[in-house]
Amino acid sequence: MDRYPPSGLSILIVGGGIGGLTFAIEAYRKGHEIRVLEKRPNFEGYGDLLLIECNALHTVKKWPGFFERLEAISYKTQRNVKKYDGTWIGSWPIGDGVNRSAALNRSELHGLLWDYVQELGIKVDFDKEVDEYFETDTHGGVALADGQRLTADIVVAADGVGSKSWPLVLGQKDKPTSSGFACYRATFPAGPALENPIIAKEFEGHVDRASVHIGPGAHMVVGKTERQICYILTHRDDHNAEENWDKTVSTDTALQYIAGWEPFLTELVKATPGHRCTDWKLLWRNPQPRWASPNARVIQLGDAAHSFLPTSGSGAAMAMEDAYSLATCLQLGGKSNAPLAVRVHNHLRFERVSCAQKMGFHHREKFHNTDWDEVARNPDILSKTTADWIMRHNPEQYAYDNYDSCAQHILAGKAFQNTNIPPGYKYEPWTVQELMDASDRHKPVIDEGDWS
Repeated sequence: MDRYPPSGLSILIVGGGIGGLTFAIEAYRKGHEIRVLEKRPNFEGYGDLLLIECNALHTVKKWPGFFERLEAISYKTQRNVKKYDGTWIGSWPIGDGVNRSAALNRSELHGLLWDYVQELGIKVDFDKEVDEYFETDTHGGVALADGQRLTADIVVAADGVGSKSWPLVLGQKDKPTSSGFACYRATFPAGPALENPIIAKEFEGHVDRASVHIGPGAHMVVGKTERQICYILTHRDDHNAEENWDKTVSTDTALQYIAGWEPFLTELVKATPGHRCTDWKLLWRNPQPRWASPNARVIQLGDAAHSFLPTSGSGAAMAMEDAYSLATCLQLGGKSNAPLAVRVHNHLRFERVSCAQKMGFHHREKFHNTDWDEVARNPDILSKTTADWIMRHNPEQYAYDNYDSCAQHILAGKAFQNTNIPPGYKYEPWTVQELMDASDRHKPVIDEGDWS
């Protein structure tokens, strides 16, 4: 990898998920000194299906050999949509029409990032649980559960929706809000499942396939490669789910949400090894404009700053976008202006991410309250889960192009308007409760501008 000149910045990353490892690689390329802390003892993968749209793939093409490896593990399929009873709705290419997106299994994407981090020699320390974040005028830091205190010029909190950075960032602990939904997830080897004739017939002629199955009050995403099968069944939260990857439940509980759906789906759930799947509570936080600590020595990234519903199709991609933007802003700011660089990054990203979060709500409503008569007239209304304004964006280039003008806005109050949000839309704050109330009233949320 051709690295930029050393920036002199030391950066401590808390959390080795997709966002954390993506940032580690790009920050290394930008010349920063990197160290990653991970609370788990290892990176045993958790699996489901991810859609990484093309907006999050521009920068990885600059990592030697990485994009080729990513293509090798990506689904070669299109976006396939079916009604819960098995009726075929349509098939559409993924991407923006010029650049192709990538559908991947989470565990395989994470494994690819982890392999690349090791090849670059980036230091990752396991079994390091952070109890607290702190900062001074010159450094950010973390206090670990074992009593250690570690510092760096910048600390990146990439430790998920339960991040312990919120008390420092907001001055209080920000409690996540239930989205009203949870999801069952499972990933397992394809071979044994394909011994079931109903499952085998569904995938006949497909080396790999990704599909969305839309039903009343729930929807199910299914992915199959040569190696694995995975599914995600999003359903109304019965208040038994937890935000815990390690909590599993009987697949019998999942089957009740798809009773009467096509036999392929029920057989697939029954084929889950051990008849156990993860039951994951989908939590949101109200969009918070501030992701940085008061001295801007700690900055949140990915789900720690902005959690997403799976229907957004953008959660992992937005974490990766954060990574490219932050690494670039810190490169441009350098060691002497690192806090300003953190604030510029925050300003460049917040409105875009908040709009993308809102898209997840719109898509969930479309999936769970589908007007099938309208779909019969125009199947294209289910043709995509990610808007054009999201896909037609290059976050690294956007940071290069807008850093100086945004810095002047922060320092001197000069006018600056982000252009990475829906065209024609002027950002307005919103809350999770507002969207949930609108859903309960069956009242569509309509925003100005082009959200398509």
